[in-house]
Amino acid sequence: MTSRTPLPPLTALRTFEAAARHLNFTRAAHELCVTQTAVSHQVRQLEAHLGEALFARDGRGLRLTEEGASWARELHEVFARLYDANRRLRETARSLQPAVTVSVLPSFAARWLVPRLGSFFAAHPGIDVRISPSERLVDLAEEPIDLGIRFGTGRYPGLVVRKLADDALVLVCSPSLLKRKKLESLADVCRHTLLHDDEPDAWQRYLQRNGAQGLDSTRGPVFLDSSMLVAAAVDGQGVALARRSLAFDELASGRLVMPLPKLAPLPLPRAYYVAGSRERLARAPVAAFRTWLLAQAASLEERGARRAAR
Repeated sequence: MTSRTPLPPLTALRTFEAAARHLNFTRAAHELCVTQTAVSHQVRQLEAHLGEALFARDGRGLRLTEEGASWARELHEVFARLYDANRRLRETARSLQPAVTVSVLPSFAARWLVPRLGSFFAAHPGIDVRISPSERLVDLAEEPIDLGIRFGTGRYPGLVVRKLADDALVLVCSPSLLKRKKLESLADVCRHTLLHDDEPDAWQRYLQRNGAQGLDSTRGPVFLDSSMLVAAAVDGQGVALARRSLAFDELASGRLVMPLPKLAPLPLPRAYYVAGSRERLARAPVAAFRTWLLAQAASLEERGARRAAR
């Protein structure tokens, strides 16, 4: 077997390549997430190993010696190939990992789905989940999306559809708000700032459903994203009519409260559904995620019913 000339330390080679590319020790240090002193030390170590000066300093700053330029050309090509191989091999490994791509409303993703994903990963550690938050109604037959979680009527021709959960608007606010101003009746509600989302005339319908007349329900800011409405309520900016599904965790944790719990929620004419094509649902990872999703939604409905019955 032919003997091989010992390689210089690989860390020193990588450090020198970065320093030669930048012609600046400070910028090389930033790229490598080390100190400038560490870069200087590694370059000196490489120069000692090679017995050659790789850099020369003059009045114009740092420059490569002839020997340094030769090493820099070779190392630039070597490390470029190494980084490319690393990228390609990692992408290949990711492409072999079973994955489920889910299109979902940003508000539902942020407030309900993402906080619960840990239990799916614990049960299915070999499956990746890729969340695509979008207000747009994606074409599940044509686009590379496995499942769509939709808030609507449930009529999606050509797809397999299951209801996840009904929803309703409930009156919520932060506990800190109640310490600043009383809220013991519907008359008190309209002395607070009212927070609105994009549900048309929600406050007016809610007040009428609960027997209130002549109260001004048009005041207050409008949040086109329902998740932002919940965040504003948690921050104590006013009283909100929030979707029960999106406020569920905040109510459970005490970050939000229902100050008038005996008032009737306002049912919404739409519900959450999960939809997908039969071809996609035939894939085991997609079926597993859909089964998990339905189980999570069933527990939400059950706990929501218990809360409403109190």
